[in-house]
Amino acid sequence: MEVIIAVGIASGILFMVGLIGSQFSGVANFVNLKLQNRQNTEQIFQTITTEIRSAGPSALGAYTIESASSTALVFFSDIDRDGVIERVRYFMGTSTIEKGTIKPSGNPLTYTTSTEVIKTVVPNLVSTSSLFQYFDAAYTGSQNPMTPPIDTSRIRIIKMTVSVDINPGKSPLPELLTTTVSVRNLRSN
Repeated sequence: MEVIIAVGIASGILFMVGLIGSQFSGVANFVNLKLQNRQNTEQIFQTITTEIRSAGPSALGAYTIESASSTALVFFSDIDRDGVIERVRYFMGTSTIEKGTIKPSGNPLTYTTSTEVIKTVVPNLVSTSSLFQYFDAAYTGSQNPMTPPIDTSRIRIIKMTVSVDINPGKSPLPELLTTTVSVRNLRSN
């Protein structure tokens, strides 16, 4: 009888240890997904920030920012550091942020839209109505953004906000990230 009770207690303890172990495994997986999501999005933000900061006139002499809306931004920047200014377009897809790049070609140089290379840079985007917000030289951090239609010649600061959910409908909850970028070549203009 004592052996049966001892085996029952030992079985109960082993069951509880296994249950607690699986709970810790679930928590570790949750934390890992959350950190991975944040790290991936922050790396993408760093790339976008660097490209926007270094934006300048096109290879044809066009203004630094070609067009700006709440869901798309088109500007010129030497993103691959080869001395040739590319046309860069960030825009919202259905549940993604896409990046379109056009390298100028020909003599004289032209930006042919049919040669645009598009790739997804942020997957699992949670619906947002305003990916980009724009501010003029009077930006203090507390005023409202410029209202559409956006006058690209007045833009000095660009704010980008995304909410990303790597595991839609399940934990972890969507990650909200925001960055504010000053376009270096437009600061004094």
